[in-house]
Amino acid sequence: MPYQQDILSQLQDHGFKIKYDKILNASTDQIKEWYFDKQDASYYPELEKYLTRSEIRVMQLWRIEAIPFLRQFIGPTNPIIARQLYPKSIRALYGTDIQENAIHASDSEESAEREFNIFFQQ
Repeated sequence: MPYQQDILSQLQDHGFKIKYDKILNASTDQIKEWYFDKQDASYYPELEKYLTRSEIRVMQLWRIEAIPFLRQFIGPTNPIIARQLYPKSIRALYGTDIQENAIHASDSEESAEREFNIFFQQ
């Protein structure tokens, strides 16, 4: 991803500290565990294929109010909507479509802990 450094710089400029950082080839088992609640969705096979086709970068970030701030900062899941509503958001700037939207952010502390365990504790 040619824009990774740009995203990292923006995150750091907004007060995020990187606690853990890892580049890996995600396994289908990891993706199934990560998206356990989406496996019956019609788009799941393409999502799994996308996330396992090449390396991904997973990070644990820290800052005060990290989850709500990050979710607002990255913008809506759909980059088209992000470009309309939040043109300076990460997904507006770097996302290409709803699946390849440049970045993921956990939606709660529980999700963040579960996702951390999938990628950093195995």
